[in-house]
Amino acid sequence: MKKALLALLLNFMFYDIGFADSYYFKKCILNEIISADYLIYLDKKIIKVTLRTTGGDIQKFEDKIELIKKDQIVTEKIKSGKSQDSYFIYYLDTKTDSVIKQNYKYKKISGIDFVKPDGPKEQSYCADVKGDWDKVKKEEAEKIQVELKTEKEKEKKKREEQLKREAQEKKEEEENKYDISIVGKNWIKLSNYKNTSGKQLKIDFDKKASEICALNGKENFNILEKKVEIIEMDKTPAFGLEATIKLGVKGTVECK
Repeated sequence: MKKALLALLLNFMFYDIGFADSYYFKKCILNEIISADYLIYLDKKIIKVTLRTTGGDIQKFEDKIELIKKDQIVTEKIKSGKSQDSYFIYYLDTKTDSVIKQNYKYKKISGIDFVKPDGPKEQSYCADVKGDWDKVKKEEAEKIQVELKTEKEKEKKKREEQLKREAQEKKEEEENKYDISIVGKNWIKLSNYKNTSGKQLKIDFDKKASEICALNGKENFNILEKKVEIIEMDKTPAFGLEATIKLGVKGTVECK
């Protein structure tokens, strides 16, 4: 169970959308001659671009993704053919269903490279766009949260059932335990008291335990405690007579 929860948490922490060809900007009109299709591969962080001319020429290439925002895919910087110090990036923007290109230029001043925009942004609108990656990501995250909640509820229920079983077992165990106490009938001289003096009491104890368990539908029993001890002593015997004692046995058995 812990492994399952850990796997879900890791999946949530490192989640990345990875459905090839799931998102795209197609039929984007770059100018009067060229249109473009952009297929987004978020798992590989690349955009596969297909350029088409009105004359039927086709050119294909790939651009790397730098940043994935809620409403935009932003490319890494791409070297421009304008000059050695020129490059550009473009945004696939879901708010406007368009491709927005921005040219940049490096300028070195006192050995430090400065970057500044080179001209205004160029925006090209697309006729066919599927860019709901943020919605899908939220839905997937919500699904993971539901799975985590379900797993936690299962774990909680499992734990409650375990505690219930343990409580029931403990209850049954306590119900099957019985305290037994037997007091001997005879008085014996203190000098005659020895370890074997309570032998018959022990036998009587076992017999009583067997009777009690039989009455409760149990055939056998375990002795949890059985101890022979002095229950009573005649501390004031008649003059010249030895003190006497009475023995007993006490203990606990568990019927099974």
